[in-house]
Amino acid sequence: MSENKKSENPKIYKRKKCIQYLDILNIMVIMTILIVGFLYLLVFKREIISNEENRKLAEFPEFTFEDYISGKYTENIAVYYDDTVHNRSFFQKIIASYIMPLKGLEYGEDKLIIYQNVNQGKEPENNPQVTVVSTAVSEIHSTVLTTTTLPDNHNPAVNGEIANNIVVVNNRGLMLYGGSFENGEEYASIINEYKKQLGDSVNVYSMICPTSVSYYMPENYLDLTASEEDNIRNINSHLKNVIPVDIFNPLLFHKNEDIYTRTDHHWSQLGAYYASEEFAKQADVPFNNLSEYKKVSLPNYVGTLYGYTQNASLINNPEDFVYYIPPNSCTVKYYSTSFTDPIDGDLLLDPKPMAESNYYLIFMGGDEKITHINTDCKNGRNLVIFKDSYGNAVVPNLTGSFENIYVCDMRYFELNSIEFIKDVKATDLLFAMNTFSATGSNFRNLEYLLNQ
Repeated sequence: MSENKKSENPKIYKRKKCIQYLDILNIMVIMTILIVGFLYLLVFKREIISNEENRKLAEFPEFTFEDYISGKYTENIAVYYDDTVHNRSFFQKIIASYIMPLKGLEYGEDKLIIYQNVNQGKEPENNPQVTVVSTAVSEIHSTVLTTTTLPDNHNPAVNGEIANNIVVVNNRGLMLYGGSFENGEEYASIINEYKKQLGDSVNVYSMICPTSVSYYMPENYLDLTASEEDNIRNINSHLKNVIPVDIFNPLLFHKNEDIYTRTDHHWSQLGAYYASEEFAKQADVPFNNLSEYKKVSLPNYVGTLYGYTQNASLINNPEDFVYYIPPNSCTVKYYSTSFTDPIDGDLLLDPKPMAESNYYLIFMGGDEKITHINTDCKNGRNLVIFKDSYGNAVVPNLTGSFENIYVCDMRYFELNSIEFIKDVKATDLLFAMNTFSATGSNFRNLEYLLNQ
């Protein structure tokens, strides 16, 4: 041992040796993690699809000289390895549970956590930027209910999180609604034009569907969202010779039931059932009792809101996806969006081959088509529905109410809408969409279809 080490304080010498051993141990641990991680990424099968986010994962990039020079090629390789890691769902749950909460900012006395958007540029369907509207609404006549006492719509103040304009509270995602009275009035004027062109031969109805934020938002965070109820009533007050189907209060009576999914931006078929019941009253058509339906419950459903938020309480608390098979017999044909190439099909698709996150596709399999349902309800009433995806869950509930139902998504329909309505000899026309469509931008497709 050198003279310096001999003369050194034994305690200091011992501490230095400990630090050296810890440094060596840290290096060994880090090297082990890197080697194990490298082998894990190299050996195990890579994921292709994310069921939780309902999307196809990144693919290995094709080499081009331009991308290599710009750095885009190597960047996309890194994205591929990061996005397709084996057992991705497990690691996402770890990140959502323990890392994402550390990135938030606190809001309000109850410390609501606000995140940066985790999916930049990927807004939920029909979800405009949040702009709170406070314009007063003139008093209008609303639907007469069987009781004058409405249920309490106050919700307890609880902690929650916000990501991508979505609040997550009580394991439920709630999209913040922007609202626009001006857009709503424009929507009403377009619907009025449909009625004007169709005349008395077709009954025209407007059913604007509120979303879950109207029924489950904690009251101390209501200043973050505009009022869907006010916007719906404003629209209804501007309708002329069009029958408004106001479902806000009918749904309120059932808010303690599962009328909306917790993890998805859609409502459930149960919520759509109660809305359909109100429409059937307005249209004066028969309507099946819920007890006549066959209830089917599918476990482990995590819908679109997890993909938008990466929130731990959503992915760690999946729900049952419940749908109802109607008692009526019917035949179904699916057409292209230009009403060609008919294919026989089922109204409710078999969920077995579906990823769990895609269960809402059970209702007719999606939107990019025209669907014709011929039922055993032989009352001579033919219904055309122009809708967004909220309208999909409505359709099975009306198979006992109309003889023919034609379902058209306003975002994909390729024909002149008035000519189509007349060609199929419609007696009734229903516009069924959520508030984000009616006061956002989707409704403008309806004006375009008048001039196709």
